[in-house]
Amino acid sequence: MAAQQAKVARAQALAFIAPVYFMGFPAILKGWIERVFTLGFAFGLTPEGWRGDIRGRLPLLRHEKALIMQSTIWDERAYQEGLAAAMKLLVAEYCLRYPGIKTVEHVYFHAVHGADEATRRGYLDEAYRRGREF
Repeated sequence: MAAQQAKVARAQALAFIAPVYFMGFPAILKGWIERVFTLGFAFGLTPEGWRGDIRGRLPLLRHEKALIMQSTIWDERAYQEGLAAAMKLLVAEYCLRYPGIKTVEHVYFHAVHGADEATRRGYLDEAYRRGREF
């Protein structure tokens, strides 16, 4: 994990591209984050944090931004009605902003499995554009 932490430390920004899986990242990516974003590398704790106060975190990462692009099973309406807010809290805020990443942009490509060819092409074009601009 030291090699992965060194890569993260050298990066100016972080990008994550993965499908939504049970309202988060797939297990392999979640496991990578849990192994790399460790106490002492990605965050520290104040005495209050050690006693359980969530406000007692000390962010140690200094990245300006992260980009998350995820394909989904559910349509955009489902995300507008609450799924996006839940994922913002769990993925963007807790997983990335908690350790210090200042800005997290989260892009969804909705209902990919049922999308027509033009929609899928649009998603690919948008992903390419966002990646180049990032």
